[in-house]
This record gives sequence, structure tokens and C-alpha cells, in this order.
Amino acid sequence: MSNISFQIIPFAFIFVVVLFFLAKKKNKKKEVIITKEMPLIDYVEHTEFFENAEKKLIALKELYRQDLIDKNMYVKKTELVAQSISKLTGKNVRELVKTKDEHIYKRLKNNISEKIEKTPSKKHIGDLDKLISDVDKRIKMGLNYER
Repeated sequence: MSNISFQIIPFAFIFVVVLFFLAKKKNKKKEVIITKEMPLIDYVEHTEFFENAEKKLIALKELYRQDLIDKNMYVKKTELVAQSISKLTGKNVRELVKTKDEHIYKRLKNNISEKIEKTPSKKHIGDLDKLISDVDKRIKMGLNYER
């Protein structure tokens, strides 16, 4: 009996150590790397395609306004154009508009912040004081001429 227990105890100990090792390895947290998607992918090579799609949509709009096509035909054809755009770009048309809007807002914010940084505020205060005093002198001179 003691002979068997001496043979089983090392295996049981190894089994418990392996269980703890696997449990420790399973709970190990992985670093999640978040990559920001570029807000605007350059579609320069597809400009001709986009211009043709825009012309088609304008033509469809005019046909619908003139009552030459019905509402169902107008919706079907615009959906076809939108599907062809989403096939080419891999994004939905709404997503493209949203990313373009975000890109424009970001550029506007950057331009405004650059203009704010470029304009020195202390210089304008000194110039403003001088301007006010010059205006006061002109007013006094004007009053002197009227007398």
C-alpha cells in the first residue's frame, strides 16, 4: 500500500502543478492594440467612376422631377448606384459621407487652432491702445476745426 502511494503522489503533485500553470496562462490578459482607421481613404483613382455616378443620380433626379419615371423606379436605380459605390469602396455610402464630414470638421478645427496660434494677442492690445488714442486725437482735431 505504501509502495503504491509513493508512486501516485508524484503524479498527483505534477497534475496539480499543471492545472495551476494552465489556469495562470489562461487568465493572462492580452494587450489589445487599437488602431484608428484613417478617416478618409484617398479615392483619387476612382474619381471618374464617382463623377459618372453623380451624373447618373442627377439625371435620375431630373427624370423624377419631370414625372418621367415613378417613385419605385427612382428608388431602385438610386439603390443600384449606391450598391456599385459600396462594391468599389467596400463601405456603405452613409459611412463614406460620415467619414468625409468628420475629415472636414477635423481640418476646420486644425485650421482654426492654427490661426489662433499665429495671431499674437499682446501685439493687438498695444495696437488697439494706439488706435484708440489716434482716434481721440482726430476727434479733438475735428472739434478744433469746427470752432
